[in-house]
Amino acid sequence: MAGEETPAPAVTLATHALDDMSKNERIKVESRGLLLVDDPKAPHGFRDELEQMTRGESQTISGTAKELSKFFGIYKQQGRGERGKKTQDYFFMVRIKNPAGGRLSTAQYVALDEASDRFADGTLRITSRQGIQYHHVYGDKLGAMMRHLNRGYRDHGTLGACGDVNRNVMASPIDSLDPEFAVGGLELAHEIADLLSPRTTSYFEIFLADENGATNGRVTPEEPIYGEHYLPRKFKIGIGHPRDNSADILTNDVALFPLDGEGAVWDLYTGGGLGLSHNNPKTAAHLAIHLGRVRREQIVEAVRGIVLLQKEHGERKDRKQARWKYTIRRLGVDVVKKALRERFHIEIEDAAAVPIAPMNLHLGWHEQRGGGGYYGISVENGRLKDGARKGVREAVETLGLSVVLTGQQDLLLCDVQDQAALLEILDRNGVPRPESVGQARANAMACPAKPTCGLAMTDAENILPHYFDELEAEGLGDVDVVIRMTGCPNNCARPPSAEIGIYGYGKNDHVVLVGGSRSGERLAHTLYSRISEEKMVPALVGLFRAIRERAGDQPAGDFLHQADPATLRGWVGVEDGS
Repeated sequence: MAGEETPAPAVTLATHALDDMSKNERIKVESRGLLLVDDPKAPHGFRDELEQMTRGESQTISGTAKELSKFFGIYKQQGRGERGKKTQDYFFMVRIKNPAGGRLSTAQYVALDEASDRFADGTLRITSRQGIQYHHVYGDKLGAMMRHLNRGYRDHGTLGACGDVNRNVMASPIDSLDPEFAVGGLELAHEIADLLSPRTTSYFEIFLADENGATNGRVTPEEPIYGEHYLPRKFKIGIGHPRDNSADILTNDVALFPLDGEGAVWDLYTGGGLGLSHNNPKTAAHLAIHLGRVRREQIVEAVRGIVLLQKEHGERKDRKQARWKYTIRRLGVDVVKKALRERFHIEIEDAAAVPIAPMNLHLGWHEQRGGGGYYGISVENGRLKDGARKGVREAVETLGLSVVLTGQQDLLLCDVQDQAALLEILDRNGVPRPESVGQARANAMACPAKPTCGLAMTDAENILPHYFDELEAEGLGDVDVVIRMTGCPNNCARPPSAEIGIYGYGKNDHVVLVGGSRSGERLAHTLYSRISEEKMVPALVGLFRAIRERAGDQPAGDFLHQADPATLRGWVGVEDGS
């Protein structure tokens, strides 16, 4: 059409030189494998900045080191006051990599729990990707914490938990527990995670070397998959289960769902991701696209092929366009399928996808494959603290339990042989039994948001429990609906795939979405494009009443999806606008 601008060609490894790419790309290349901070005034090693903090000579790291630190599972953060203004309180968030949510052995869990008191704020934060985050880790404790996690949790336990690489591979938490189906999702998650783990020696040289620079860590001269550029942006993978999609697989760059209970053939999806930017129509939440069926023995190579295509063809100048979800839509699905078939020799069968199972919380008591049982505990917004944290630790140590973290920010206590002994410990420490938690509260998730996350515009974890207090006071706590909330449109807690999704807009406003599905096969649409914090409780009360009074036997998401937005706002009694 006349007057329309021709989109600029993508800046990729295949078409452009480093000088044409973003600053982040130059930082990665010039770091020589994430080791060096290429400061024009005084080039130095990342380890130099770490040691300065350990000695108390500085509170935090430089801006360039901040970009490198993400690859090690570290986020530089800064405290924020009541109106969101940054303070001079500097600290870090540290995240572990934990494929498929565990199973964490007794010793691993104890080491993770110990870290919260020794180095962080005394809480364990279960993430929406089945990991654990530690908050308020101060610079003088950062090096000691990384060594503790590497020693007590697992070798290179935080490497690749953040950064422009494959992130934590998700899977159903019951994959190794369910007595009926054994599809091998846990094993598959570990195979993929091992393949795509960064091979750089810098992790060991920075955090694990002795005073003379010697390290017992592995030595690998190069990144066989990522190369010196790594990926254009983060990459995420989710694996489903015949009875469960708590991993919300279609929101990932690669999604896998088994066709049967044996895991011989899998539906392969690709190109999902929920992050977007306000007022930027070129960004959007997308669900993964079905490519076809792939046999188990070719799954790992298919994933490797997609990662390599993203490395070569992903956008490297505009980071808002750098995710694989944009790359595949720019290249075309047919081009990607052809490359997988011809270049990587993947035998993709063209066939319709099987229905995906719904999200399941797995709370309470369940029989476990091989004997005994597992017990699911609801952890509000993933923040395990105070008596609940103490009770879980005591149960794990005393009864020799293993632990699996779920994609809904809860945890499963596994290998339980004495249910009465477990419940006695949990009750004595004030750990709420699942049946005492309202259904809507149990279904919900929220990201940490303010005051720690630098991207957050609004509260999420700190405000969502108060919303439920109000809903429960109105007698609406047992309405079966899934709410997810984030403080910004990066959507870490996945609001666009929820039945009711909320994310921050400005300092005191939110976007409200409705109509996602329990199986994750449909995104929610906008009900309120901008609504003030003062209107949030009346809006949620109105939505919950509309669901209770009008949905009938329909799932809440189906009812909200089908309702005309203007009519629904009328039932709610709150109009759009802040």
